[in-house]
Amino acid sequence: MLSANKIKTLLLRRAARTSAIFNMFPDEGKVVIGLSGGADSIVLVDILFELSRRWRKKVSFYPILIDQGFFSLSDGEKNKLLEFCANRNMDLKILERREISRIVQSDANKFPPCFTCSRMRRKALLEAANEIGARTIALGHHRDDLIETFLLNIFFSRKISAIMPKQELFSGLFFIVRPMIIIDEDYIKRYAKMRAYPVIEKNCPFDKNTQREWIKKLIAQMELERQGIKNNIFRALFHPKDEYLWGEFEKISEKLLK
Repeated sequence: MLSANKIKTLLLRRAARTSAIFNMFPDEGKVVIGLSGGADSIVLVDILFELSRRWRKKVSFYPILIDQGFFSLSDGEKNKLLEFCANRNMDLKILERREISRIVQSDANKFPPCFTCSRMRRKALLEAANEIGARTIALGHHRDDLIETFLLNIFFSRKISAIMPKQELFSGLFFIVRPMIIIDEDYIKRYAKMRAYPVIEKNCPFDKNTQREWIKKLIAQMELERQGIKNNIFRALFHPKDEYLWGEFEKISEKLLK
């Protein structure tokens, strides 16, 4: 089993390479970090702090946690997160957006809860970034998120698409970046546990009953039966065969399927 230091080296190397190849961060300016309290976003805060110490860039990081109102964070949890960020020269801002839980759980919401929650959290992050003059928002998505989203879009949204390492929004007004997008979730969670980081357990009432959770279990079962499946799905994203897809017939799809 890899030691904490070896995992840290792996995380830093892959995040640094991904950030450089996709030109994720400006030479100077402000960057918002979406902090959920989970292992992914907490490790992202630590990794970006470590990377920034080696950069010539003049970048300031602003972790922001959106309190969605599903469950209240205890004072102890808040203090641990505040201290964690402060030890890395970052001031954590906690924004209360408790209306998210109300809208997500409302009978009037016709969309899957994760979809609605994600969009509302993203909107809150963009608004906060705009207020402080940040144009880059860093999120803690990892390789497992990428693979799961790819399959979610095929199975439930009827489209072939995935999340990007660097995503432009509103004609370049904002950029969403994902420095850990090629890192396995297992490494991230193991590292957070080894370092005893103040991870907050998931506080979503839909956590165990979502399409993503179903996809996660499906991938785990496939990997158990055919080792290497998950890596093959990831690699497939680099080898699209447009000539064997039906995008050119999109306009007549409904006519064909009558």
